[in-house]
Amino acid sequence: MVEVIIYSTAAGGMRMDEKLQALMESVDALVTDIMEPLRRKRINESAFARLYAALEEVELVIREQQQIDRQLAAQLFLVYSQLVTQSNYVYDKSPFVPHIGKLQGMIRKIFGGALQNV
Repeated sequence: MVEVIIYSTAAGGMRMDEKLQALMESVDALVTDIMEPLRRKRINESAFARLYAALEEVELVIREQQQIDRQLAAQLFLVYSQLVTQSNYVYDKSPFVPHIGKLQGMIRKIFGGALQNV
């Protein structure tokens, strides 16, 4: 088995599982930052921007894996479903629609091309 190392100038090098764990902790914190305002029908734009950046990194780390972390799937489903649900309770859906589309695209990218056929 080959161990893949991601080199970081700050840390001197990080194994893939360590990188993924750090990313998962970041995603978890960002979901918390997103959910509280979202339940009040508000969008935390900066948290969403950081979430998208973290998810891009997650996708790179797990690209070749056959399985993804169950917690990641649950968090993405939670944020996506709350975006859709909360947007149904507001007259002006314009703050929600771009994030629904972007998150849907990120989920497809992370889960793989098989979702494109659904």
